[in-house]
Amino acid sequence: MKEMASLLRIVADETRLRLLRLLAETPLNVTELTTTLGLAQSGISKQVGTLKKAGLVRERREGVKIFYRLSEESEVPAESRPIWTLLMERVRTAEDTHHDLIRLTEILEKRDGVAPGLHEQLLAPGESWHAWSRMIMGMLPTMERAVDLGCGSGILAAELARVCGEVVGVDINGEALAAARAHAERVGLSNLRFVHGEMSALSLDDSCCDIAVLSQTLHHLPDPMTGLEVAARLLKPGGRLILMELLPHDEAWVTEKLGHLHLGFSAIDLESMMEKAGFRITSLETLPPLRGERFRAVQGCAVWEGTPLEPKPSM
Repeated sequence: MKEMASLLRIVADETRLRLLRLLAETPLNVTELTTTLGLAQSGISKQVGTLKKAGLVRERREGVKIFYRLSEESEVPAESRPIWTLLMERVRTAEDTHHDLIRLTEILEKRDGVAPGLHEQLLAPGESWHAWSRMIMGMLPTMERAVDLGCGSGILAAELARVCGEVVGVDINGEALAAARAHAERVGLSNLRFVHGEMSALSLDDSCCDIAVLSQTLHHLPDPMTGLEVAARLLKPGGRLILMELLPHDEAWVTEKLGHLHLGFSAIDLESMMEKAGFRITSLETLPPLRGERFRAVQGCAVWEGTPLEPKPSM
């Protein structure tokens, strides 16, 4: 009972829980933890020391740096293991309210020498991570195959791979896919593979996927219908489309800096395009702006009916 009580006292602290969440992703040093959490290094060092003393984290030295990792279940005191296992299940799936995982991705990209800008391209406009976390948690738990069309640096594809038998990420950006492969290897996802090239030339069989993802992809395509048509081709009848796009905006700088070809889409236009491609829309939600950002996003879920629908008669 004493060990269990001690464990509960130690983890009853939000900063320590955030540290455990990060270390559950990958080993990190104090500088990386400090940068990710945005807290003083002295405080982080103290908190890591507490977790280490309790046997919840371990350290290893690489040159002059010390990296910390999450303890394996077998390394935790036996009496505390059932609580530890339950705790880490909850910590790994908790909402990332402080956006720690977004900052962690950027830090790991810099560590791996990935060209700057990939994090910005994928996550900056529209707060993709926040919205997609909500969507992913609501998906069905059992899926054979998913495809992420325009996967960028693979963060969303990696989350899908945790609940799906196989995930295929597709992107034309070779640097982004290099980051995606590095991330998949780092977190140990063997059921995730990536394809470099145009999505319209993808060699996957028709009707082979349960889920198709289009996350801020349509605004990069000369013809946005291409993405929806490819998704429709790959989905089984009854398969689900998960879509996120930016609403119309006036930030013209994204054209040159981020390669956007369209400055967002209205919910009405997205609804029309999805229905034209043969999807039955089950939800379409405009997300509220966060922290005064200049971008707003719309997310939707739709079912592939197996054939394009007849256009609605004009009123």
